[in-house]
Amino acid sequence: MSVGTHETAMADLFRAQADLCGQLGSPLYAGLLPRCADDIAAGGPLWTALRDLAGCPADAYPALRLLGSVHRLVLAGQAPALAAHYPSVGGSPGADVWPVFRSVVIEHTATIATLVRRPPQTNEVGRAASLLGGFLQVARETGLPLRLLEVGASAGLNLSWDR
Repeated sequence: MSVGTHETAMADLFRAQADLCGQLGSPLYAGLLPRCADDIAAGGPLWTALRDLAGCPADAYPALRLLGSVHRLVLAGQAPALAAHYPSVGGSPGADVWPVFRSVVIEHTATIATLVRRPPQTNEVGRAASLLGGFLQVARETGLPLRLLEVGASAGLNLSWDR
């Protein structure tokens, strides 16, 4: 099988995301993404699922799209063997997660290929920094402790604005 520059470029994006996941404390994804990169670079089944994103820029986040798509299958109960490795559903990462992850991608290639075309919603605590000025003003004017209740789409991440 001939491997082209799109596969190589995609694999590089996955390796870069693996480094970021490691730095941000996600051992499951930090461990999976280099294996994904190798599979993509070899033109394997992950490349088949991601082919429509060929040539996409880094800020299209293909690795996050793939991880989010597979996680969606886990959350929907469509990947029970993989769920055993996902803390979000009570599992714990294990050394044998890669073969299970890859099998899920193979089994659900068409679904994943559709899902990865959707841009991810990224929620990052750093975005809450813009709230800091307003919070400081409220604290100064009232002299009261500040509490924040978040009901938005950031899944509580903005509740860590002070950290």
